[in-house]
Amino acid sequence: MTEPAVTAAPRRGPLAALLTAQYLSAFGNAITIVTVPLFVLHTTGSTATTGLAGFIGALPLIFAGAVGGVLVDRFGGRVLSVLSDLAAGILVLLVPLLDATTGLPIPLLLALLFVRTVVATPATAARMALLKPVIEGAGARLESVNSWYQAAPRLGLVAGAPLAGVLIAATGSAVGMYVDAATFLVAAVLVAFAVPVAEPKRPQGGAAAGPGFFGQLREGAALVRTMPVIGAMTAFVVVTNFLDDAFTPLFLPVYAQEVLHSSAAMGWFLGAVGIGAIVGTFLYGPASRNILSNRRYTLFGCFAVVAVLRMTLYLEPGAIGVTVICFLVGVAGGPLNPMLSTIMLERVPEDLRGRVFGLTGAMALTSAPLGVLTAGWLVDLAGLRVPMLCFSLVYLVLIAVSWRWPALRAMDERPGTGDAGDEAAPGTDPGPRLDEEASAR
Repeated sequence: MTEPAVTAAPRRGPLAALLTAQYLSAFGNAITIVTVPLFVLHTTGSTATTGLAGFIGALPLIFAGAVGGVLVDRFGGRVLSVLSDLAAGILVLLVPLLDATTGLPIPLLLALLFVRTVVATPATAARMALLKPVIEGAGARLESVNSWYQAAPRLGLVAGAPLAGVLIAATGSAVGMYVDAATFLVAAVLVAFAVPVAEPKRPQGGAAAGPGFFGQLREGAALVRTMPVIGAMTAFVVVTNFLDDAFTPLFLPVYAQEVLHSSAAMGWFLGAVGIGAIVGTFLYGPASRNILSNRRYTLFGCFAVVAVLRMTLYLEPGAIGVTVICFLVGVAGGPLNPMLSTIMLERVPEDLRGRVFGLTGAMALTSAPLGVLTAGWLVDLAGLRVPMLCFSLVYLVLIAVSWRWPALRAMDERPGTGDAGDEAAPGTDPGPRLDEEASAR
């Protein structure tokens, strides 16, 4: 008589700890967005230096994610998440400590902000690499947990930015830096002691038997090419980021100032977009079971709704109308991040997740500054209404061009069913073929 198989009980503690670390990180980032410019402005009294600090702090985002992704796959998501958060927390802590004791020269301040972003960025790919095994251990649904996970940056910004403003007004910007450092350090402790995961597989014969650093980076790029659905989604996001990042930092402020003649309206617009995005992100989990179960239709449908809503700004509605439009834009865009990250977690092999998430994230970020620059040039040339309309119309053109793209049709093919658009079956390890391609180059 055979004994019944013993099923391991779900372990929800690691999932709760990882989600808490993600929300702490998002809250800390929101505080950074508010605190660092005010701290630099208060310390130096120079708006030019404040702008330079913002540029220096954001510059590593272009390359640090891709480089950090390789380190995640080499040493494991847990190790990199802990080390990344610890290093970032210490660097943030040094800023107010040095300013209050030995002094903080401008070059040293800029260097600390630059290195802080370099070491903090890999934590994003590291926690994404941890997410799937932790979800499976908890017996949870991938789409549902991704909704909660991807809501963290938006909820952190909506809740953290106003709280940071109040904190700074009451106690000064240095206290905000201390709180920011504390969020990093607590997140590191949570992942270190409450998120046990298996170490990454090592090649036989030791680390030297595998490809080197740049070889591993090429492996991640090769996987994006050999799995067309991943490459297609990345290309789609690169184009839409070009369009999206002109909306909030440029079109909305100009609209508030030149059309409504009210700088205060910008705060309402940003709050409405953020709250709408939180609602849309949380709704994706339950809606993905039925209403949003078709992923390709969800991708095109969300962007089509966003395009139509933004086109209505051409009619120049009042402050209330624009606030409602911003909220609905946030709701429509909310499901996109959890859906796209779910597809990638399903398909990318475990030992390549860090590289692929780091590389695709870095690629997506490259188009955003170009979008802002292009939009600013067009507004100077043709006024506000025509560029806003043109950017929205490009959304619809992109959807029409991509509608029959075979790689995007594969978004709805679950792992293990075979993928006509991919050369390798999703979820399998195409390592030897990737090694051959990487070494051939």
